[in-house]
Amino acid sequence: MPTTRHKIETYLNDAEKARLDELTRQLRLSRSELLRRLLMGQNLPDASDFVAWQGIRDVLKVNADLARLGNLFKLALDELEGGALTARLTTLAGEIAATQGELKAAAREIRSLVQPSRG
Repeated sequence: MPTTRHKIETYLNDAEKARLDELTRQLRLSRSELLRRLLMGQNLPDASDFVAWQGIRDVLKVNADLARLGNLFKLALDELEGGALTARLTTLAGEIAATQGELKAAAREIRSLVQPSRG
C-alpha cells in the first residue's frame, strides 16, 4: 500500500544539528516527531516532567524494597520465640510500614503536580 507521507530533506550546520539532537534527547522524541510537532504548532513535552516521573519510579522502587524487607522481618518473627529481638523486629516492621505509607503519599503528591487533573 503506498504511503501518503512525504520525505523532506534539509541541511544543518554542526551547531544546528547539535541543538536538534539535544532537544530530541531532552524531549525523548525522534527528529521527525520533534520537527513535525514544531511545524504543526503542537505542544512539546516538558523535559522537567521526565525528571519528576523518574523520581516517582525511584520512590516506588524504594517502597518495593521496604516491602521485601518487611516480609523478611515477618518471616524472622515467625521463627523466633519471644524475647527482646522479637519486640525490636516488631517495632522495626511497624516503622517500615509507616515509611512505606509516607513514600506512597509522596509519590501521589508528585504525580498530582506532574499529571494534569482529569476533570
